Formats: sequence, C-alpha cells, structure tokens
Amino acid sequence: MQVRFVMTIEPKAEPHPSPTPNSDARPTGRRALILATAVGGCALGAAVVGPSIALALAPLHAKSGGGRWVRTVRLDQLRENEPRRVAIVADRKDAWTLERNVELGSVWLVRSGDQVRALSSVCPHLGCSVNAVTSADGKSGDGFACPCHTSAFDPVGKRKSGPSPRDLDVLETRVEDGHVVVDFRRFRIGIAEKVET
Repeated sequence: MQVRFVMTIEPKAEPHPSPTPNSDARPTGRRALILATAVGGCALGAAVVGPSIALALAPLHAKSGGGRWVRTVRLDQLRENEPRRVAIVADRKDAWTLERNVELGSVWLVRSGDQVRALSSVCPHLGCSVNAVTSADGKSGDGFACPCHTSAFDPVGKRKSGPSPRDLDVLETRVEDGHVVVDFRRFRIGIAEKVET
C-alpha cells in the first residue's frame, strides 16, 4: 500500500496595519479637540493681531509736513499797513488722536489793499516770538523785532540786523468769503534755508 501525502500551502494572511502618528486616519476624541482648539486659537490670534499691526503702522502711511488752510479774521478788520497778530486755531491731528480748536501758533497779518501778507511770528534764529515795532507816535508798522536776541526785520519781514539766519517766513494767504485764510506751516529754526518741519 502506498501512502500519499498531499501538502497544500495556504498563503499566510497579513495582519492589519496599526495606525501610526503619520497615517492618514482622522484623529478622534481628544486629538480632534486639541486640533480644533489650536486652529481656532490661531484664527482668533490673526483676527486680533491683524488690525493691531495696521493701527501700529498707520503713522508710516500718514502724510507728514504740509500746511493747512486756516480761516482767520475778516479782511475788513485789518487796517492798511498795520500789522496784526492773529492766533491760528484749528484741529490738531496726529496718528491716533484729534484735538479740536487748538491754538497752533500765530502769524502777523499786514493788509495792503485787498492783498494780505502773512508772516510767521516765530523768529528764525531760536524760535522766540517776534513783536511788531511801534514808532514814537504809537503806531505800529515800522517792522518787527525779536526781544530775545535783538534780530530786527523791516515791515515786509526782510532781516535788517541781528543773529537771525534768514528773513521772517512768509506764508501764503487768500481771501474767501471776506475772511483771510492762511496756509499755516512751521519751519526749522537756526538755519539759513527755509525748510518745513
């Protein structure tokens, strides 16, 4: 008698792979909560930080320098060739705040017919306030003088004497609706060139 042995080989079944941290399986439970919290926190942070950065950078985009047209007194309130000091009152705005009706400085207005000449009341030497010179008969109009360091200027603001490095600074004017409007600006002191600050 013959015995035959039949041997069959069955393929070995591979075990199912276990999920690893790098697998594409969706996180569940605590991991999903942590992930959702992190994403939400980033979104909230971007919503807060974005406008904050825009606000902090606002001064860089603001225009610097430049004058502002400020309405002053009525033309008929000025006497011919008699200087009158006029306060410049307007809103002052910096990068973040706005102050209403602030005195920004003053100018000397001198009327000649329907034309008005505006001179800065700031001495170009060291920034003292310039006064109109009064003549012996009590009338002003003989020019301007700085009481600090004796700089003297003629009636149109040209330097006559003293340490001032230049003439008084002239500002543009126009007459609108019977009022004198001045293009108010500030200039650097102590230098010969007229450079706006």
